[in-house]
Amino acid sequence: MQYVSGRDWRQYVSDELQDLNIICFDPYKKPFVKDVKEDEARRKEMLADLRKGYYNKLTNRMRQVRSYDLNLVDRSDFIIAHLNPEIASWGSAEEIVTAVRMKKPVFISIEGGKKETPLWLFGMFPHKYIYDSVEDVVKMIKRINRGSQKIDSKRWRLLRKEYR
Repeated sequence: MQYVSGRDWRQYVSDELQDLNIICFDPYKKPFVKDVKEDEARRKEMLADLRKGYYNKLTNRMRQVRSYDLNLVDRSDFIIAHLNPEIASWGSAEEIVTAVRMKKPVFISIEGGKKETPLWLFGMFPHKYIYDSVEDVVKMIKRINRGSQKIDSKRWRLLRKEYR
């Protein structure tokens, strides 16, 4: 993440969903045996490489990061994203697009509330999947888990219960 630290909201979601036996993939804590580190030290190193014009080194590293992060989308049953519309988050955008194309459920919270949603997102999926806060997303997932809220099986490609 070049611009915004997403660690806090990701940790909150992981903690809240842990009791539901939902495993949250966090790009800052990748689950792979062979991994590519994405921490503050690496981010500073990449920004220094950018300033120095070490584009080949940066390209090779970011291709690896991108590959690992998109692989986590492939492995996920659904996606939760938190976007700050004032800050470009290219990785999150590509992850959301990838999930939408794969017909995976996507739950997005917007910093500042749904009214701050970038217009393009309204063309990607119904606005009922855009939330005012990460807390609202977690509440919705808990309602789906309890069975008090049905998820749209016409839009998403959901597995039958015995395969989940």
